[in-house]
Amino acid sequence: MGDVLTVYKIYPEEVEDSDRIVEALKSKVPEEFKLNSVELEPIAFGLKIVKASFIFPDKIGGLLEKLEEFLKSVPGVNEIEPASTTLI
Repeated sequence: MGDVLTVYKIYPEEVEDSDRIVEALKSKVPEEFKLNSVELEPIAFGLKIVKASFIFPDKIGGLLEKLEEFLKSVPGVNEIEPASTTLI
């Protein structure tokens, strides 16, 4: 067994929410997860999505759902979109 690397695109509610989302991800990620990387990606009219990757163990069931619940609960998040998931 190994670890899972998953990448999410996180869409903010407002233009100014992107930086707040990044700060929340850096400080409030549940202990089962490691924030591997986070970056802002411009999409249109000043709006930037947050692209974040996380690493977590594959031996514990339900963690992907827990991660998605956490991401949806971050203030300023409008929508999340899984970009990729792989074993590492």
